Amino acid sequence: MIKKRNRILTVILLAAQIQSSAHSQALMQDAIRQPVLGVRCKELFRERSEKIKFQQKLNGLLQRNLDISKKTPKNKTGVTARIKANEIEIKNELHLANLQIKTMEENIVRSGCPGLSI
Repeated sequence: MIKKRNRILTVILLAAQIQSSAHSQALMQDAIRQPVLGVRCKELFRERSEKIKFQQKLNGLLQRNLDISKKTPKNKTGVTARIKANEIEIKNELHLANLQIKTMEENIVRSGCPGLSI
């Protein structure tokens, strides 16, 4: 009777240990993959949000430049030329920022980061 109990206890302990080992291996794999992916995704999202803030600043500058252009008298040719050159520079920088944001979003999707709201 005692030997039978010992065998049953041994079988139960072995089964519990096997299940515990499988569970700990699954946790270890999650610990290896998930935080690295999470840190990388957070970094990609942070870079994207910084670039979007920069894009918004450029849009504000372009709007101010257009307002100044409208208010500038036509006989001030030197000022008008500088405002026009400034507008072209801002538009070029804005176009570049838009391309970089698009590339960042593609990289985020390629890396498998969840939760990208475009």
